[in-house]
Amino acid sequence: MIARRAAGLALVAAALAAAARPARASSGEQTASLSWVRLAGAEACVGARALAQAVEARLGRAALVSAARAELTIEGRIEPVGSGGWRAVLAVADADGALLGTREIATASPRCGAMDDELALAIALMIDPSAKLSPGAPPPLTAPAPLPAPSPAPATAPPPPAVIVQRVLVPVPPAAPPPPAPWRVEVGAGPLLGLGLLPSLGVAATVRARLTPPRFLSFEVGGVVWLPDEATSGASATRFSWGEGFVSACPVALGSATRLSACAGVRLGALRVGGVGFSVDHADERLTAAGALDVRLTRRLVGPLTAGGGLGLIVPIVRDTFYYTDAQDQTREVFQMAPLAGTADVLLGVELP
Repeated sequence: MIARRAAGLALVAAALAAAARPARASSGEQTASLSWVRLAGAEACVGARALAQAVEARLGRAALVSAARAELTIEGRIEPVGSGGWRAVLAVADADGALLGTREIATASPRCGAMDDELALAIALMIDPSAKLSPGAPPPLTAPAPLPAPSPAPATAPPPPAVIVQRVLVPVPPAAPPPPAPWRVEVGAGPLLGLGLLPSLGVAATVRARLTPPRFLSFEVGGVVWLPDEATSGASATRFSWGEGFVSACPVALGSATRLSACAGVRLGALRVGGVGFSVDHADERLTAAGALDVRLTRRLVGPLTAGGGLGLIVPIVRDTFYYTDAQDQTREVFQMAPLAGTADVLLGVELP
């Protein structure tokens, strides 16, 4: 692509120089004056001095002079365009002011500096298309050796000026996609209290992990182990031992260092019930299932350390009734889970990354 663009620039400049060749100086090296205007919004683009230095670095000689001594007059301007890019227009005329051609260079890049090399190359080829152009190194400190005077050209009528217009679009490489966001993981543990799940106020230890993918809802998984609880009936007692696990989705999460979240999910567990002091002690295991809604407040303390607490509502789906038969063959109810239970916990944890 770069080779084709350079070849196009050389052909255009060769046509321009051919039209201006009758006005070339006796030294054999054509000179030009440069007028460069930055329109409104382009004040940060390349200035006239920097552009002139880049052109002479391309030519390897001092080719830009005042308009009074120049064989060519090059006028240019640069301005922003509505699509977000930049456009520069160059016009070249001979010593008599006859227009030899115009040139337009455009880019979609947000930086107008993306056209600096294209502008310097285009102006250098307008001045001397046959020069061996440097890739942009500064010109040598010593003056180049003088060239022999060219033989006088035959007295022929100069060709009419040619107007050449070419538009070059400078390609902009696509921006690299941002790196994917990492997963965030928070793990915490602590005590939990429950009301309505066991015969008396239940006490448990809980562990929960919160996982936050880059582009999805956060969700929580964890487990609860309840301390054994007893319901007494005279000299007898019924002991309840319970463990459960849960998974929840968290569609609401507000804040960063201090986060308020709301989660909804399900809880599944196994409840073991056994008699103590009955004439016949019997143990049984039952599956438990419930829906849950949690509201939690978490605060980052120091580094990855976090602290927080939560309140929950539990709606048992399976509500077994536990009872025993006394000596008079009467059925006595021991316990049944409440239709709506509540929990509260306090957790310490870590959050990564």
